[in-house]
Amino acid sequence: MGTSELKTIVVLSHDAGASEILCALIKENFHKAIWKVFTTTNAPMVQIATKNAINFQIIDNLNLQLSALEFDLLFFGTSWQNKIEREAVQYCKKNNIPSVAFLEHWSNFRERFDYPDEQWRENLGDFTALSDEKAFNLAQEFELTQPLKVPNYYLKNLKKESSALSNGNLLFLSEPTQAVALANYGDKNYWGFTQFSALEDILKNFEKFKCQGLQIRLHPSEDAQGFKNILKKYPHIKTFINPASFMPIEKQLHNAKMVIGFDTMALYIAAHLGLSFISYLPSEKRAFLLPLPSAHQIRNLSAIKAQHLRPYKLDTEEFGLNFDTLIQTVSKVN
Repeated sequence: MGTSELKTIVVLSHDAGASEILCALIKENFHKAIWKVFTTTNAPMVQIATKNAINFQIIDNLNLQLSALEFDLLFFGTSWQNKIEREAVQYCKKNNIPSVAFLEHWSNFRERFDYPDEQWRENLGDFTALSDEKAFNLAQEFELTQPLKVPNYYLKNLKKESSALSNGNLLFLSEPTQAVALANYGDKNYWGFTQFSALEDILKNFEKFKCQGLQIRLHPSEDAQGFKNILKKYPHIKTFINPASFMPIEKQLHNAKMVIGFDTMALYIAAHLGLSFISYLPSEKRAFLLPLPSAHQIRNLSAIKAQHLRPYKLDTEEFGLNFDTLIQTVSKVN
């Protein structure tokens, strides 16, 4: 147990989605716990923690770093490629320290923990934190450990900026669809499309969006070259390619006239901000998972209508346990 009345909580995160949620949680409840934050060099968490003025340590020898601490709880995010949380989860299991996995999305709930590997449940935390009703129901359906409803302070604290910031562009939120399909299914075109074929669709139908230009926000794991090869065929369309580190996602969303993407959390953010957006999955082989209105989820860009170009604000309500109740709930492994 921690040496003071406050719980000492180790936080471990790499990817942007979970990092935003965890940093917002820390910031909202900073004085209610002693926080020890860990991540890796160049992880999205580094920029997000810095933005929120949260101190962190770079992982060197994690087992040794954890052994040097007396801590009461582990909060961790899940990552597609960098599984930095695995060693910490096993450490906590061996030392009877409760752990909580924070899921920030609605896809691949079990796969995040290495399903269908026979030992995938060993990678689960003692609890699973979800921030909306759909995610909570999915966690129950897939029998993840002890699902809990926890507020998403990141979304709660987002403030809409002046519409005067709009640059008139369509913002394409790219995801490494090709790499994920290849890694999980051995076929880069498993879903019948990739981020590159989707870009071609957008460019072919660009006039339907009534935007001045196209801005591409790369996923942190992507580089620009594959996109540049396609853009050469459409020199009449003004285009920009930016890495995810170019600016915070909230600001880039606000700057756009309209937003398009696949399943990215950023579309859900756009809906909370009351922006114009489309969730685009050009194949029936991949289901729409974001809790967004079906009118804004389309399979074919030829189906774009005036309603898709208008701003839409997602209704939100209070959700989840307050921090004190959360800590009381997870402080004992059941």
